[in-house]
Amino acid sequence: MPVYEYYCADCHGVFELVRSVAAAAEAQPCPVCDAESQRLMPTSFHAFTLRDGVPRRIPDRGKYWHYGEEVDSPISQAVPMGEHPELLYERYGPPALPTVEEREAHEAQVLERMEYEAEQVGRGLAPTQDLRGASEARAFEQRVRETAPRAKLARRRAPNASMTPRTRSGKHEPSP
Repeated sequence: MPVYEYYCADCHGVFELVRSVAAAAEAQPCPVCDAESQRLMPTSFHAFTLRDGVPRRIPDRGKYWHYGEEVDSPISQAVPMGEHPELLYERYGPPALPTVEEREAHEAQVLERMEYEAEQVGRGLAPTQDLRGASEARAFEQRVRETAPRAKLARRRAPNASMTPRTRSGKHEPSP
């Protein structure tokens, strides 16, 4: 049932009552002086509706709200607590392109893990699972997939940027 505000002219008091819609227009007794009080018309109206189990403001534009900011979709992936994937991208930009060193370190870890598993199988033992290493490897591979279009564009613009150092002066020094 809705909450209505009433004003008492005798004691100048304002109070709220929960009433049915049919009984809202009737005069109500003031809880302080017991005089007849008239209903006040609301000055503000906050309407909400639920869609997909999430409270939505009316008019509903098909957007979601995350801590007072409008976003296109609800959280559907792992992000730091209190953050939203769309807002993370806006605040911190796109994920960094993997460097050559990071790629080499990842390949070394994968090879090391494969050698360890082969050694364990050769001994007749079941290899243990490295959950943290596997999670880090998946996260790195996901970052590589996400940044692949930007990396391809960067390689097209400067094909040797990651392989050869650039000279700052633009002059080539003679080799000894």
